[in-house]
Amino acid sequence: MGEPIYIDRSHKGDGPIGIIFAGAARVIDTGLSVLSERKGGLVSEVSRLCGMTFFLDGQIPEVPLYAVPYLEVFASDGTGGWFAATSEGGDGPLYHIDRNRSVCLVSGCYRKFYNEMLSDPDWRQKRLPGGPWPRLPEDLEGRKKLAAELGAPVSPSGEAAAPGPLPQVFVSREAAEREFPILDIWTVLRQKREPRFQVHPMMSPADRAGKALVHYTAWQETYTGLLDPRILAWNTPERCREMAERYPENTLVLLDRAQNDRVAGFSCYLPRARELVSAPDASEVAALYLLQAYQGQGLGRLLLEQTLARLPGPRTALFVLEGNRRAVGFYERMGFRLTGHALHEAVNGGEMTELEMVREKG
Repeated sequence: MGEPIYIDRSHKGDGPIGIIFAGAARVIDTGLSVLSERKGGLVSEVSRLCGMTFFLDGQIPEVPLYAVPYLEVFASDGTGGWFAATSEGGDGPLYHIDRNRSVCLVSGCYRKFYNEMLSDPDWRQKRLPGGPWPRLPEDLEGRKKLAAELGAPVSPSGEAAAPGPLPQVFVSREAAEREFPILDIWTVLRQKREPRFQVHPMMSPADRAGKALVHYTAWQETYTGLLDPRILAWNTPERCREMAERYPENTLVLLDRAQNDRVAGFSCYLPRARELVSAPDASEVAALYLLQAYQGQGLGRLLLEQTLARLPGPRTALFVLEGNRRAVGFYERMGFRLTGHALHEAVNGGEMTELEMVREKG
């Protein structure tokens, strides 16, 4: 088994990504999340009789912890500590984290532990450090009823696998990184450094910030003298940032690996073109911008080719600003042709006209 690769799973909003390694690398997820349950009498009875207070929907607390490997916290112990698992609701090991972030193994098998906490009012005193723990209510009838409602006793299926080393819990990711080389998912996916310029789906916060900067800067570089100044002023840095955050899907970024993954350009595409496109059954390149410093190196072609490869339609449409002869020439060299269809739009007190161009696949 090769060197482990530690990946942060706690980032929100980028969605799950599968990773396949050709070598013997071992992926270790890091981070922490909090699970919640729907409010109900069953949850209240588990809390009363078993000493585990589950989190309810809409009442999820802030848990200032970061775990290696990744943990899911699902209940509190009522004294500032937490219960957590690594198996995402499966039958793996369960852990207790006390208020000082010390971790102990509660059980190597969730179903075995399930039976124990239902049947033994003194299970915390036996299993958890930091006591003395108050004895839970005997309430044999209540426990019997709860067990029936939960489908217990549950028979463990065979012997539980050895849980391995205890997870380590830190106050933050920054603290964990002092001991572990933790990477973000997009960093792992882009570990190959060559070639220098690479096109990737927009994924990270840095991608979105870079896309917004290119959007604003390229407008200034390209459209000054072509657009009414009122329209040019309308495309503010704030608007560009808002669009990058609001519409992250179907966006490619061109990265300069030699400049710390600087975003040099981007494209946005629509598998199915907007209704204002005159060509039938078309896909659409909604935007394509490249910083002036990177032009003349074939990078616009690279970005457009990678964009076209993702479009399913038999033809692709785009709109180019009237008077932008350099852009029209570029798209003509890439196989696009003017259709004669144009869009006229009033923006921020000014008027602009965009010309439709269409390219047949193949």
